[in-house]
Amino acid sequence: MKDVYVKKYWEEEGILFYILFENEGAARQIEVKLESRIFLDLDNPIQDDSMLYDQGLSDLELTDNDIISEDEFDQVWNEKKIKRLF
Repeated sequence: MKDVYVKKYWEEEGILFYILFENEGAARQIEVKLESRIFLDLDNPIQDDSMLYDQGLSDLELTDNDIISEDEFDQVWNEKKIKRLF
């Protein structure tokens, strides 16, 4: 199975999620909140109150608009590296 990149807004919590799924499981995740961004992956699956998505891709109710490109995901993920420089 190919990698799938998802961008999904959780309205109840006001969080925008970016998730990379590899073989149905989440491998990397970004949570974008008004005041912060949280970066999670298989090596760092928990940070504060956030946890790497532990359900399968098929458990999400996705529309075509929720699927994004690898480039769009990587652009947001790479902000993590830029933050470390300052």
